[in-house]
Amino acid sequence: MDKLLQQLQSVGVHYIKSDRLIILEILENNITQAPEIDMLINKLLNKLKNSKLKKVKFECPKTLLDSLNITRNKMKIVGERVIYTRPFTRPLDNLVPNYEVWSISEHNSISFLSEVMGKNFIDTEKFLIAMRTELPSQVEKMYTVYIVNNEPVGVVFPHIEPNTDKEGRIFWIGIHPNFIGTGMGKNLHSIGLYRLKNDFKANYYLGMTQVDNMPMRNIMVSNACIQNKNTVISLQYSI
Repeated sequence: MDKLLQQLQSVGVHYIKSDRLIILEILENNITQAPEIDMLINKLLNKLKNSKLKKVKFECPKTLLDSLNITRNKMKIVGERVIYTRPFTRPLDNLVPNYEVWSISEHNSISFLSEVMGKNFIDTEKFLIAMRTELPSQVEKMYTVYIVNNEPVGVVFPHIEPNTDKEGRIFWIGIHPNFIGTGMGKNLHSIGLYRLKNDFKANYYLGMTQVDNMPMRNIMVSNACIQNKNTVISLQYSI
């Protein structure tokens, strides 16, 4: 399994592996490598039934997907996402909203995140455990809480994408239900950008969201992120 993942990495397919899930991603239209990518993904899916892994997620441009005949037939299309980027060569806003960095292991951290995500305590804890598995060297400094009038109002998880040139990403972002619609999403996202540049030393930010998620798209535009002309198709394979 690991050998196949390394071979996929060598042809431009980035991966993250956890205990139960593999995430594959290629954002370029690497058509010349399509036959090899298709063959390797097929081998990976075939090996899934003999492992503890239960799911593979894959994202790629539509043009590339059209050349991945086996992958397209085996995996189910579950969505389409738009890409935004922002280089950190340009300065960020001088005023950074108040924030705190919380431990992912504390009871109040799990409890607050469960309210923000709308999930029960156990499922939220599983989400954080998966994050620890995928990003073990960064996870303890990721849980970032937006504070307004001494009250937590939202959570953002900035991190550096593994095996990249300091590419900054946001693992998850969300406003507490009590504060949705108050316009705080822009500030929460700006905290994530600030921490990526200053604490994680990212060279640039890359963000993705569903094409129909206009609130998040507007937030990224308001924070000077630039939309990529290509979208990516999201696929999934489960056993």
